[in-house]
Amino acid sequence: MGNKGLTRILKDIESLVLVGGIVGLVILFSAFEPRFLSFENFRIILETMSVLAILALGLNLLLIVGEIDISFTSVLEFSASIVALISSYWHLNTFLTVLIALLGAVAVGVANGMFVVKLRIPSFLVTLASQAIVGGIVLIICNYRAVLIADQTFLNVFYGRPLGNVATCVYWMVFIAFCLWFILTKMKFGKWAFATGGNEEAARLMGIPTARVKLLCFILDGCLAGVAGFILGSRAMSARPLMSTGYLMPAMAAPIMGGASLNGGEGSVPKTLLAVFLLSIITNGVSLLGLEPAYRDILMGTILIVALSIRQLRSLAIL
Repeated sequence: MGNKGLTRILKDIESLVLVGGIVGLVILFSAFEPRFLSFENFRIILETMSVLAILALGLNLLLIVGEIDISFTSVLEFSASIVALISSYWHLNTFLTVLIALLGAVAVGVANGMFVVKLRIPSFLVTLASQAIVGGIVLIICNYRAVLIADQTFLNVFYGRPLGNVATCVYWMVFIAFCLWFILTKMKFGKWAFATGGNEEAARLMGIPTARVKLLCFILDGCLAGVAGFILGSRAMSARPLMSTGYLMPAMAAPIMGGASLNGGEGSVPKTLLAVFLLSIITNGVSLLGLEPAYRDILMGTILIVALSIRQLRSLAIL
């Protein structure tokens, strides 16, 4: 095999590892639990992975432009709590409720982006602060308790089953993934995003509005976190503080496992979805087998370390 063939295989190694991991885990879990291979179980996996997928896809956008966000968990809770508050006390129509909650999530994205692109504060520090601020606002809105979402139309839109057994959250996930794939691969903005993350100074000299690109990515990330909050709130039929506990690590791990780099310039929507599917299989399989959640964390951490090690070996081999 020539150098070109070896390079091609090394570039696709992440996809091979993810697919291999999925196949291996499916075989492992189905050997111990026959119910794992049922259609009903895979429907459950698809529905439960929707929130994680949307969060991971938003973070993938930011990683592509060389930034990061850890406030998305609080933004998720913020959007859900706004919906719960409006539906319980003010009873506005569903469209206005969604619009107001989405604007709240977008406002956090705008604030994060402005501090990063205008004041040059590292995005990790900015979003660490906004996570605390927004989390505190959620505690005040919810008064430290769960608030029921009384809008039945809202619940049907984001977690109903109008077309059969599959919940609408799966369609939202597929729709968002397709839109982001199209933007990143078929539109000028996608080229600008990869160029900004690859070498921001060179991209600026080429005439790319790197500040606007980053700001828009922060806005889209906030918007996607808001939609994830709608889905999670609809599934629980309520909003409460800390309802996003457990999403931070896997949502950050999925795009990195899918090829995104902390240095920017890399990222893939299909590979991120594969990584989310792999992580969701782990959660589902551990639950079906009746194991402690600690085993899920061990498996996820191990797979992340393996993926990062393979990427490092790949980069060394290519160099």
